[in-house]
Amino acid sequence: MFLIDSTLRDGEQAPGVVFSGKEKMRLAQMLDDTGIDEIEAGIPAVSENECSTIRRICAMNLRARVLVWSRAVKNDVEQAARTEAQAIHIAFPVSDVQLSVMGKQWNWVEDSLPAIVEHARKYFSHVSIGAQDAGRTDADRLHGFVGMLERLNIRRVRIADTVGVLTPADTMRLVQGVRERHPAVGIDFHGHNDLGMATANAVSAWQAGASTLSVTVNGLGERAGNAALEEVLMILTRLYGQDKYDISSLYALCRYVADVSGYPIPKGKAVCGSMAFSHESGIHAKGTLKDKTAYQAFDGKLIGRESARNLFGKHSGKGAVIDLLQKENLRIEEAKIHLLMDKIRRKAQRCKCGVAPAEIIAAYRKLGERQKI
Repeated sequence: MFLIDSTLRDGEQAPGVVFSGKEKMRLAQMLDDTGIDEIEAGIPAVSENECSTIRRICAMNLRARVLVWSRAVKNDVEQAARTEAQAIHIAFPVSDVQLSVMGKQWNWVEDSLPAIVEHARKYFSHVSIGAQDAGRTDADRLHGFVGMLERLNIRRVRIADTVGVLTPADTMRLVQGVRERHPAVGIDFHGHNDLGMATANAVSAWQAGASTLSVTVNGLGERAGNAALEEVLMILTRLYGQDKYDISSLYALCRYVADVSGYPIPKGKAVCGSMAFSHESGIHAKGTLKDKTAYQAFDGKLIGRESARNLFGKHSGKGAVIDLLQKENLRIEEAKIHLLMDKIRRKAQRCKCGVAPAEIIAAYRKLGERQKI
């Protein structure tokens, strides 16, 4: 298993997102602490300032390999070389629509690929090549492209679902086909989330034989984003026993990216959403009091957040309410609990919101005074 994090490159391509140099360096360190294998640090051709930031990241001597992204242009490759990054990824359009918008024909790819690979090898110890928009590319053309990489001794191709149109089944078929016909070329899958399938596609690609997955923290990226690092990482860790990564600070990493990107994490977002370990339903809340994993895929403490928490509202049951009161050392009276539950549900119905624990505790203490919460 090999993970490339592209938050510093593809994540920053989300509209309106700009990371400062210090933010990029801190994020690179946090990713390295998690054990991410490769960090896609940016696009040198953007500016000299970008090159300078990437050089500073390289100077941090991270365990992760530092990768830069480039168009299939010799000048871009030369500018990338000035960053002192160890690896370069060069993207080639392979679908008809991508070639058309670039004003290119397929023969341009065939003619340009050997020369750009030879040029990149002058400067970089590792060269990765991307099949941009592979998800909408004719199968024979895609295999022809990967075949050229095989002959050029390129060891990794990025299969990019550039506009997120693959399904998990499509992804598995595509990856299996490339792997079977070109076993010498490792597959990096880079999925976009336009139709909400990026994480599922990334995991399906791995199941089908992709050795490498490209992800971003919080799924940050262009349009609807990319496969989310935290989701992919927890699926591989919890369901498939891939324990090479340190997930203990995953929540802090996601919150940091949300803060510096200005893209807040949705409440219901998997793994790191504020409600991901919260329970209101009476059955769920009671079950979680006995076993944190009764209604959760994993204990939140594993990623540096709360194990689980019970919230209160229309669907609350007595079990969670009684647990709350007992923690305040209050004597439980069944008749008062019945009245209290009625008050909680009426408040939630009236306000269309949850009820705070402090309100519940105060209401229980004052039940005899006809006060409302």
